[in-house]
Amino acid sequence: MPSFKDTYDVVIVGAGIGGLTCGAFLAKNKKSVLVLEQNGRPGGYCSSFEHRGYVFDTGLLYLTGCELGGSVYQALDSLGLRESVDFMRIRPATRLIGTGYDFRISSSEELEDKLTQAFPLETLAIRQFMSECRAVADETGRLLNRKPADLANVWQKMAWPILSLVRYRRAMVYGRKSWRQVVDGFFSDPKLRAIVLSLFPLYDPGVMARLPMMELGSREDRYYPRRGAQALADALADGMQRYGGHLALNSAVDRLLVEGRRVVGVKLKDGTQIRARHVVSNADARQTFLRLLGEQYISSRFIARLNGGTLSPSAFVVSLGVSLNLKAMGFDAATIVYNPSDDPDRLFGTDPANCRLGITIHSILEPSQAPDSTSAVQIVALFPYDAVQDWKAEEEAIADRLVASAEKVIPRLSNHILCRHINSPASLEESTSNTHGAVLGWYPAPRTRT
Repeated sequence: MPSFKDTYDVVIVGAGIGGLTCGAFLAKNKKSVLVLEQNGRPGGYCSSFEHRGYVFDTGLLYLTGCELGGSVYQALDSLGLRESVDFMRIRPATRLIGTGYDFRISSSEELEDKLTQAFPLETLAIRQFMSECRAVADETGRLLNRKPADLANVWQKMAWPILSLVRYRRAMVYGRKSWRQVVDGFFSDPKLRAIVLSLFPLYDPGVMARLPMMELGSREDRYYPRRGAQALADALADGMQRYGGHLALNSAVDRLLVEGRRVVGVKLKDGTQIRARHVVSNADARQTFLRLLGEQYISSRFIARLNGGTLSPSAFVVSLGVSLNLKAMGFDAATIVYNPSDDPDRLFGTDPANCRLGITIHSILEPSQAPDSTSAVQIVALFPYDAVQDWKAEEEAIADRLVASAEKVIPRLSNHILCRHINSPASLEESTSNTHGAVLGWYPAPRTRT
């Protein structure tokens, strides 16, 4: 049982990457910090777990911003932790497989070349589309790096609406369109449309187009941390504690303590009360306001907005230890996107036999994740939380069908399974406390207003 001080400058609820980063910066700036985490390890979706000698990641596919000047690089460098994590550049970044195509892609230029070779009649549209994606990436990068509104002077705030139309025009335009609207507007070939729509495992056709366009046009490489996702979470946790912060694992928060109109601390599920000058919640908005704070402290209008907001889909993840040395067999991509169909409605539907799959083989990059001559494989499919009434009852059958589909990419996969671990949307919700196991929080739909 951890011991706590009577009061802290800041208590942070949740040791996901956001909570750990916040805690590390505050601790470095001489604040007394306590981070509370319900699980036995920090990281949230950016964590790893061990199963029968194999190591799997809970949610991380890859990272960007790890090179000199990138956002991850700058954050770790500012905390004095740049040498604490060794990032491996992923080559090829993605392998895209479907009926009649098998692309290995490491850059937007390489993707453009592969698509124009496969669809010569769409060459002009492909080049225009990729040019727009690069412009969106550049504009969004400038937008994210601009001075925060709270630090702007009155003249900068007044000029923002006009300047944004000039400096960030494409970012604004594509922020109001869906991914499918944009792709359908550029291309006429159904197969090409399906390929482009499926490029990113965590995005579906309804998301705000700016997000996948930004990734497609990005000049940043993709990276994976040596020793897996847990290495990044552990580095931030260790750095925070080195600066004097505290991390309490297996310490679930029951509710926030309120006096008058101010949050003054937290109460743990074991009854322990901890006071703080400030409380930061790294939980999602519904968990924070409806469960931890309580509806009695917020307006009915805000409650309606929280309950009416659309969450992103969850994921169904099958983690396999297999008696196949996939790297020796010629598998060189740690992330594979497999499209069983050219029909977007089937690719992004809920039939395990026909939906798009993300297949990760991180043991290609990090051999310590699997015993010698074997591999660690994860099969990922996006599913709405309400796609199945009882996930526990159906999870084995769903996993079987996803494995059968993945065998189109990894032949005889089912004959070589040494161990299997399943994470359904329900189990992800339970282990992370993300409402409905949402993988991206709120669904990043097109904005209907600025």
